[in-house]
Amino acid sequence: MKPLIATFLNSAACNIAIRLTLASMIAMSVATALGMESPWWAAMAVWMIGQPPRGLLFERSLAQLIGTLVGAVAGALLVIAGSGSSAVSLAGLAAWIAVCCGVANAMRHQRAYGAALCGLSSAVIVALTLGTTLDPSTFAAARVLDNLIGVVSAVGVAIALGPPTSGPAIAGRARTVATQALTLIADALTEDSGRPLTREREFLLSLAAVEASAEDAVAGSIAGRRRLGEMNALFAFLLDLIVVARAIRSREASSQAPGHAGLMALREAFDASANVLTAEGVLDVEAIDAASRQLEASDPVLSPVLGEMRMLLARTARVYRRFSEGKGESAPQASRPHPEIAGLRLAMLRGAIAASVAGLAWLAIDWEPMRYLLLGTCIFTVLFSMVDEPAPAVRQIFLGGLAAAIPAVIWRLVVVPEVGDAWLSLLLAVPFVFIASLLQSRPATLVIGLAFNMLFAVMARPVDTSVSTLPPIVANEALLLAGIVLNYALYRWLLPMNPARRRMHLRASIRREISAISIRAGTPWAERHLARLRYLVFSLAVRSRGQVQQVEDALAALTLGHALFRLGEMQTADLAPLARDAVRETLRLACAPLDDPHRAGVILRECARRLGQADPQGNRPDGEQTTRIRWLLGLAAREFSEHAAMFTATGNPGRPAG
Repeated sequence: MKPLIATFLNSAACNIAIRLTLASMIAMSVATALGMESPWWAAMAVWMIGQPPRGLLFERSLAQLIGTLVGAVAGALLVIAGSGSSAVSLAGLAAWIAVCCGVANAMRHQRAYGAALCGLSSAVIVALTLGTTLDPSTFAAARVLDNLIGVVSAVGVAIALGPPTSGPAIAGRARTVATQALTLIADALTEDSGRPLTREREFLLSLAAVEASAEDAVAGSIAGRRRLGEMNALFAFLLDLIVVARAIRSREASSQAPGHAGLMALREAFDASANVLTAEGVLDVEAIDAASRQLEASDPVLSPVLGEMRMLLARTARVYRRFSEGKGESAPQASRPHPEIAGLRLAMLRGAIAASVAGLAWLAIDWEPMRYLLLGTCIFTVLFSMVDEPAPAVRQIFLGGLAAAIPAVIWRLVVVPEVGDAWLSLLLAVPFVFIASLLQSRPATLVIGLAFNMLFAVMARPVDTSVSTLPPIVANEALLLAGIVLNYALYRWLLPMNPARRRMHLRASIRREISAISIRAGTPWAERHLARLRYLVFSLAVRSRGQVQQVEDALAALTLGHALFRLGEMQTADLAPLARDAVRETLRLACAPLDDPHRAGVILRECARRLGQADPQGNRPDGEQTTRIRWLLGLAAREFSEHAAMFTATGNPGRPAG
């Protein structure tokens, strides 16, 4: 009760709870007045949308309407296509739920929510009309109308009583992240032993916080959406700059290196730029540009990498200036969204298994309340397919449903017969809805409050005054809860999903993109795969939860991708046979995930050593091109050896060779 009392004393939480209660009561009242058969579905749309800031509310409402419309049409078609055969309709539903789970898992934010609503709405249509005299098309149209009533009610109450929309407050946080990145780049130019790990944690945690909140912050604003693209491009460029700095350090860190003094000057320039950005909010890269040209003069081998660094700096400064000024111009596409295939397949498999198990149980037992097992199973399978760690949320759904079960039974058996009036029954339900809405206003108890409201509405049906008996009420409630338990078993034990597994799937996708860069080396497709690699590395870094090893592995993967991309560009140049063979051997090694990355590192070091040896005539291959290849081979070998777990196909990094 203490959290509930604290929430009640919080004016902002109370405001959200009042708006949720008022909007849901209006929605249910309007649906009842219009003679809708199941008016509580209109209130459920309100609770699903919630009462977020107005911009986000508009986008979520749009996703709710589109998802419901598509799902309702699909659900009606599944029932009609079955032509009276429950098995055909249920098999089609299982396939459709699997598709919706996969799409929702691959997408993010409101797009994922819309995809989940497609599956949820179809499950409602199929579960509640299959094997009945209800016309699926009419029932589907009613559900769309219910949702429209709920959306209009939620938006209307938000406009009337909600706080004014505040502008996106992400520019300041993006500035902080950019400053941290410049400092981290300066650190990356020095020896590993001198790099404070706390800075990496702080940078990635800030990056994760900005990325997680940015989509919601710019919701409902076209200009904000453009700024979001610029912000993502900014982050991609900053990550690339860190990778370039690591590559430069690998050659110049030694005090004997030809450009060591220039490296120190470059580091100081990055530090100075970070200080100016902190003090004045201006990203000035002129000093960094000048220091990089001095380093290039000292060591021409670095020319392509330093040129890339200057290009990235120019793009970063340009994007940051547009972003900070709020011009809303389109940003270059530095990274390409790409789903983690393993996670997508697992989500589809989980959806297909959950829907199939519930459907087969219904067919085998042929008991009327079994349709509620299918309903509960499908709804929560698809709804949480987009969540990184769904099991705790499903557990909260169960607790909320369990808390709603007893009041719902009392309502149907005691309150409704005693009152006998739908409007009075609805009025008496207001305190229950308000208390659950209070819980829904707090992030820690949001899911419990949502589950209570939704399951209480479905099971209590406060505006339905028809006579009910205990056995079917208990059976329906028990099977709804059983569907939630089946979901928990799938998410927790049978086909689990959690942040660690999500990172594992991302690492597998990263390895595939590295292989693709090698396979398509020297072609325009290689650059496309490098852009995908940036996106996946960024996703892994965001989900690192501040774990330095995860960050280092992600940056090592991007470093390797850059090295392979450079080698692929060079393989078409006029190279000596030995150099060409070394490049091809490196690309061949990286064409598939490795069982023993340590051995790959040894092979690449041997290739680099042979390149540095004199030929039979005593000539040494000291040209810039050959020296550059040797450096890139050593860079790739280092990443293979020092981050073997990142690149191994079996999850076992192997034993260091030699």
